[in-house]
Amino acid sequence: MQEYTESSNNFIQIFINRKIHFIIVTVAAICFAAVFSSPWFIKPKYKSFAIVYPSNLTPYSEESASEQLLQLFGSAEVRNAVVKKFDLYKQYGIDSTDRTSKTKMIEMYESNVVIGRTPFESVNIQVLNETPEIASAMVEEIIHAMNLKARALQREKTAEVEQVTKNQLELKKRNVDSINSRLNELRVKYQLFDYKMQVKEVTKSYLKALSSGGKNLKEIDVMMRNLEEKGGEYHQLSKSLTALLESYNKTKIEYDVVLRDLNKELTYANIVTKPSPSYSKAYPIRWLIVLASVASANLFLFVLFIILDNRKK
Repeated sequence: MQEYTESSNNFIQIFINRKIHFIIVTVAAICFAAVFSSPWFIKPKYKSFAIVYPSNLTPYSEESASEQLLQLFGSAEVRNAVVKKFDLYKQYGIDSTDRTSKTKMIEMYESNVVIGRTPFESVNIQVLNETPEIASAMVEEIIHAMNLKARALQREKTAEVEQVTKNQLELKKRNVDSINSRLNELRVKYQLFDYKMQVKEVTKSYLKALSSGGKNLKEIDVMMRNLEEKGGEYHQLSKSLTALLESYNKTKIEYDVVLRDLNKELTYANIVTKPSPSYSKAYPIRWLIVLASVASANLFLFVLFIILDNRKK
């Protein structure tokens, strides 16, 4: 305890004995930090941001909609769209012909564009740029590029469903045409139109012909043979056609829905807070730079005095 008290007293004594030095270093650090953090040395950056909620997204497995939205925002397609539109290679001073230019661009992009999830399952997009208007426009372009990426993915999957449904529709149509062709053939060759009704009518006519002494019995016999030989086929084909038409109509409705989905111009983010230019500097934080510089300079001076005093002793 005594040693701790003596050490504390020594530290305080150093400050008291060299207070002029500390004051001079503090003033110098403030001046240097203020100068080197000024726009002449560090170009100021302005921040724009937006807060969005996911919309019209179908999460995969256990992934939430906001997590899927984050992945879309972080995709290379979104980044490349922003880089191209705002010519960020030129803005960031990166030589696009350099072999490492892509790596440098990704690092600069990620240092100026921060996208993260909030505790409320929304997504916060923040962009730093030397021009307030460009920062705001970049946020808008990130959202727009994300919508295009999500729409392309959704259309790709919908196109697969559309092709499968279309194939089913065409197959069912061929089956309908085939059955109709056979039914028409039975109608023309065997005068079959309505199996159940014709059976009743032929039976009545046969009994009537028998009671009237066999008049028109030959014609009735022909019709009865047609019903016996082809009636069952006609009846079965008629039932199959009815069921197939119902299935075809159901598939056609599904196909129309898929086509509508394929051509929809959906957006995938509900913008809660719209981006806007901010004319207050977000970087550098000059007071923080000055404070850190003063603290570092005084700490260095304090350590230096401790070393010098120990050497003297």
